Amino acid sequence: MKLFLQKQFHRKRQAEGGFTLIEMMVSTSLFIITVLVIFGALISLESASRKARTIRVVSDNLSAAIDSMSRNIRMGSVIHCGCGTGSDTTPVDEPRDCEMSSGTGAGGEQCIIFENQKGSLLTTNDQFMYKLAGGSIMRSTTGLGGTFIAMTAPEMNINSLRFYAGGTTQNSEQAYVTIVIRGTASSTAKTNTSFDVQTTVSQRTPNFDLAP
Repeated sequence: MKLFLQKQFHRKRQAEGGFTLIEMMVSTSLFIITVLVIFGALISLESASRKARTIRVVSDNLSAAIDSMSRNIRMGSVIHCGCGTGSDTTPVDEPRDCEMSSGTGAGGEQCIIFENQKGSLLTTNDQFMYKLAGGSIMRSTTGLGGTFIAMTAPEMNINSLRFYAGGTTQNSEQAYVTIVIRGTASSTAKTNTSFDVQTTVSQRTPNFDLAP
């Protein structure tokens, strides 16, 4: 009798010591939810990291392009705003204004041509030219018909490039050029970042007519 009671007690202890099906389902569900939350956080951190890298690429590359344009325009002369097409009927080797319309932001041109610091006014194929083409800022150091190279990285897509220039004619005020750039940059579709940049550059040498 005593042995029988001991076996019964042992079986009861075994039956009470396990987990029920509901307990297993609840614990498994909690584990899955925890794992999903952790993976979601990791994915969000990775996306934020990629976007931060994209912003850094935009900042570094766009700053380099703007600095190069600003330096060359500042040291240049005979600034011609335009590409010699459309309403631009002035020869590209002559100065031309294209100021911003008051209150509307209209006006300006998509390209600009000017005589570089070491160029000669007697030579027509040594001008610097900047324009928008294929979503990139392009530069030519041999004038309108020269070979253009991209100044911006492939990760960047320039949607709009406008130049506004004033005071480019002789005996006028000191020439200035305002550059407005709009675009997007991304390494993936999920890290697409928009940017708007504007800067104004004044020509170092005023357009004074020094002829007697």
